[in-house]
This record gives sequence, structure tokens and C-alpha cells, in this order.
Amino acid sequence: MQKSTIKKLLTFITITILTITPLTTQASTYYVNCNTNMASDINPGTLILPWLTIGRAIETAVAGDTVYIRAGEYNEHLYFENEGNAVDGYIVFSAYPGERPIIDGTGVTETQNGIVLDKDYIKLLGLEIRDWGENGIWIENAANLELSDCTVHDVFYGIGVADGTHDFLFNRVEVHHFDLYGFDVSTAGGADCYHGTFNDCVAHTGRDRQQNVDGFALGHGAQHDFTFNRCSAYDVFDGFDISACKSVLNCCIAYDCWNSAYKLWQDEVKLVNCIGYGSEGANVELDWDDEPGVITLVNCTFYDADTYTIWVENPADALRMYNCILAGGDNIGLAFEQMGVNKYVGDNNIFHNDDSFRAIAVAYTDEFTLDQVSNGDWTSYSGQDAHSLVVSDDNILFLDAVHYDFHLLHDSPAIDHGTWIDAPSTDFEGNLRPVGGGVDIGAYEYRGFVDIKDDKGTGVFPNELRLFPSYPNPFNSSTVIQFELARAGEVRLVVYDMMGKEIMRLLDEELSAGRHSVILRGDELSSGVYLYGVRTGEMVCWGKMIVLR
Repeated sequence: MQKSTIKKLLTFITITILTITPLTTQASTYYVNCNTNMASDINPGTLILPWLTIGRAIETAVAGDTVYIRAGEYNEHLYFENEGNAVDGYIVFSAYPGERPIIDGTGVTETQNGIVLDKDYIKLLGLEIRDWGENGIWIENAANLELSDCTVHDVFYGIGVADGTHDFLFNRVEVHHFDLYGFDVSTAGGADCYHGTFNDCVAHTGRDRQQNVDGFALGHGAQHDFTFNRCSAYDVFDGFDISACKSVLNCCIAYDCWNSAYKLWQDEVKLVNCIGYGSEGANVELDWDDEPGVITLVNCTFYDADTYTIWVENPADALRMYNCILAGGDNIGLAFEQMGVNKYVGDNNIFHNDDSFRAIAVAYTDEFTLDQVSNGDWTSYSGQDAHSLVVSDDNILFLDAVHYDFHLLHDSPAIDHGTWIDAPSTDFEGNLRPVGGGVDIGAYEYRGFVDIKDDKGTGVFPNELRLFPSYPNPFNSSTVIQFELARAGEVRLVVYDMMGKEIMRLLDEELSAGRHSVILRGDELSSGVYLYGVRTGEMVCWGKMIVLR
């Protein structure tokens, strides 16, 4: 047909163009169950006729699909073959509700990595990974991932993230009994990682004290933009080894570390409402990485370090510190390794040190006693801390420093003496700040008596019933709840979930007047937020606690 003829036809023919939307794949739900005789990898993967192995599910599931894994021990290495996408959704591999599947390396010879993941849009929920000679989970070159309510333990490496992995989310993930690291994010020879968030994650119990065993480690390079919310580390070499710029730690806690609670290497690293105590080296360590950086500490509490409460290796690094408590140090409180403090900016802090002669030291030459700091000699020398305070006895600061309960005493000098500059709107426990006429210094905002009201929600009875915040909080294995009675009476102490359902009853008996302590062992509690209530007569007092697994 000639072109002129085609043009004439087009003049008389109306052509309707239909927009065709591609059909998306119907999402499917599959089941894996190694504990039934009905299971087989030739089955359709239904609840009645499940697959035997998780590997079979990995081969089949595509974007939008969900795989439920029943309780049992799965001795298989998992390597993901398919991935989700932004349109059809994640591929979800989840523990069956109320059950705990275990990915166990016993007898596996093909590899000693439990899970290897290099695909996008994958979710792993409620899994336990154990007994692997290398990584419990290894993630590389992946994006838009979520790990929630998973546990990794008895492995050489915990969870490794590398080679450009980005936009990932870890919720309530626990790694324990490992040889080299709990959580590690690094280049590993590839691209830098970025945009990772850790919520309520825990790393603890390194197995080899001869190794640099980190709880949370962000490797060197141009990695950036990581956030840690309410994470904890203990019984490791360094709790948080942060060498990625633009990283923020909110309400984190590190204690009983063999070296440092917080080792900070990079620029624009900020600690807010964080706690560190009991470190054999330093509670906070600013290491030099050959590039000047800025470290900011706001409303933090650091206590009882063997060597340094805070240590600054190189004067080119800038330390900015506001509303922080440095107390209980065995050797030096604030230590500058070399001469030069012109990059230090701080105010409205509290200084205490067990060795009162070494509250602050510069190059081990210019040293300041607590009295000299109190008299203004340090301010004259540095130009900083004009409104900071000095205490000679840390027992006037905290509710129970001996047991590392850093809630403030009712007459603590930390109350209302902080600065409003950069002060967070909530404290370590998520309570609003300020409560009184000013911002409190340290990780906790003093709340006085904890929600003590009668049954109708009116009236406060500070002289009748007093509830102290539980400690530790958050906790893993156990916490102590203390309350005080003005007179003898029937007392009921109950733990509730956030929906108001009673979980356990700890006390229901008559008690004498005075202070009482109850140990709550949380072995049967899953990760989450719980309420506990003490009732005597018409008075009831409420508190909140967080369980981390």
C-alpha cells in the first residue's frame, strides 16, 4: 500500500489507543514444615501439604509471596534466588505465628554461612540462626531489606552487611555468642553501604577475648547515614564501633565492654540520650582516622570506666558535649591525648571522678582536679563549661549507682540545670523532656513519682506509694522493680502488655511498710514494651519497661 493511500485512510479512520496495564502476579502463601510426615518438596507447599525444606520455598517464591516456616530445626544453607520489587512487594519468609524455626548449621558441609542474601525486597521475620562456622547471615549488594525479631547465635560472625547494601531495616534483632562481630556494615572491597536503621537490636557475649570483638561495627570508607534507636551492646570488645559519617545513636546503651562502649571514628556522629558504663578502656573513645571530624554528645550518661570516661586521641577532632554526666571514672574523666583543646566545645555538663585529682587531663601534663574545675580553672584554660557543675560524690546524682540505675535522685544537681540548645524532646525511656522548669542533665529526665493516682485518675499520693523505675531498662534476662509503701497492706504487682492484657502476676500478698524489690525474669516475654502496675488499696502506680531479645 502506498504512503498516500495510508494517509487518506487515516483521515477517515478514528484510531482508539488503549492503555494496557500489565497484570501483576497474584501473591501466593506457602508453608514449610519439617516436623510432619506429610512434608515433601514435591508437595504444593500448602498448610496441609507443606514443603520439607526452606530451599524449596526459596526456589519458588516471587515478589509479593509469603512463606510461613513452622517450628523445627532446618539443617540447610539458604541462598536466595528471586527478589521482590517496589510494585509487587517483598518476598517474605516468616516464622509461623507463635513458632520459632531454627536454621542450624550442624552437619552442613557445602558452606559455613547460614544465610547469604544478595537480592532486593526481602523480609526475614522471626527466624533463629545458629551454629555456623562463618556468618550467621551475610548480605551484599542488596537493598530494601528487613530483618525483624530474628536471633543469631553461636557463630563466628554474626550478621555481615557489605558491598553497597542500602536502605535496610533491622528491628529487634539479637546476636550473641560470636567470635568476631555481632553486626558489621562495611565495604568489604566493594561499594559503600548507606541508609541503614537499627531499632531495638542487641549484640552481646563475645566468645574470644583475644579478638577485637565488636557488638555493632560500621567499617571504614565513605559509608553514611545510619541510625541506631534503643540498641544495646555488652560483654564485647567495643560496643559500638562507628566509622561511618552522619550516623546517629538514640537512646543506646553499652556496658561491661572489654575496651570501649562507644568507639567513634568519623565525621558527624551524634549520641543522644545514650548510656555507657563499666568499660575497661573508655566509655567514649574518639579515634583518629587521619581526617578531622565532629562528634556530638547530648544528654548522655557515662559512668565507671576503668581508664577514661571520655578519651580524645587527636586535637583535630572536634568534641561537642552538652548536658552530659561524666562520673565514677577510676582514672581520668575527660582525657585529651595530645596538647590542644581548641576543638572542644561543651557546657552544662556534670563532672565527677573517683580520682578527684584527674578530672580532666590534657596530654597528661595539664591536669585539673575536681576542685579546679569547680573553681573555674578549666573554664579559664579552655573557654568552655562555664555553666557545668562538679560533684564530689556520685551518690547524690543517681537513684542507685551501685546497681547502675542512673535515674536521677529527687534532689540531684542534674535536675533543671541543662541547656535547651539541641536538647532532645524525650529522654532515654521515651518520656517527654523537660518535666520541670528546665532540661535535666544526663540520659534521664526526672519524673518524680511515677504516675501515682487513685482509681479514678485523680489525686497523687507521694507519701503513700512510690514506684521506682525498673532497672536495667531496657533488659534482656531480668530487671528489678522497686516500690515503697508508707504502711503495711495488700499489694498486687502485675505485668501487662500494651493492650492491657495481664501477662503475669508477680505479687498478690500483704507486705510491710518500707521499700520492696521484686526480680522479674523475662525468659517468657518476647521483645516489646510492657506496663507494670503496683496496687495497694485505692492507689495504683504504673511503670513502663522494654524487653530486648
